[in-house]
Amino acid sequence: MEFKDIQNIWQQQSGETTLPDFEPAKQNLRQLRKKQQISKIILAITGIVLIAFFFYISAYKYSGPLLGMSLLIGVVLVRVYIEIKSQQQLKKISVLLSLEDFKAQLINYYQKRKNLAFRTIPILLIIYNIGILIMMYYFYQYLSRGFFYYIVISYLVSFAVLFYFIRKQVLNELSILKNLQES
Repeated sequence: MEFKDIQNIWQQQSGETTLPDFEPAKQNLRQLRKKQQISKIILAITGIVLIAFFFYISAYKYSGPLLGMSLLIGVVLVRVYIEIKSQQQLKKISVLLSLEDFKAQLINYYQKRKNLAFRTIPILLIIYNIGILIMMYYFYQYLSRGFFYYIVISYLVSFAVLFYFIRKQVLNELSILKNLQES
């Protein structure tokens, strides 16, 4: 749902003399919060799988795998932290404010998300890929060639899909921010 839809709801409500119905705006924020919750769950599951793999391969015994797995796990944990902080900021936005105050809070929220998308997330993706490259070196040494190539191809496909969804989300958030700033 776009900000224009929320704005239309508010404008319809502003002409009423009775207490406005904030349920549509609340529902839109709930939907946004639900998407963030899904992202957080996916990241948490990824973190749990990486931690389990860390102990499964005894990465703590060897410096190379320890570094590679630490980078992977660290990036995922930072992303979970970012999503938690972002969700907390979203919870602070009140639908009971005036339209202008609500809009200002949304613009602030999406500005912070934009900074994350263009500054923090690319750095995290680079660090994650460094961790993958370190692990690929050890996978190449200790796994059969067929399984190694399966891991490489799986990684490339999953990274391409992940990149597509991240890009789609960023473009959507940029569009919402642009609409907020123009209206």
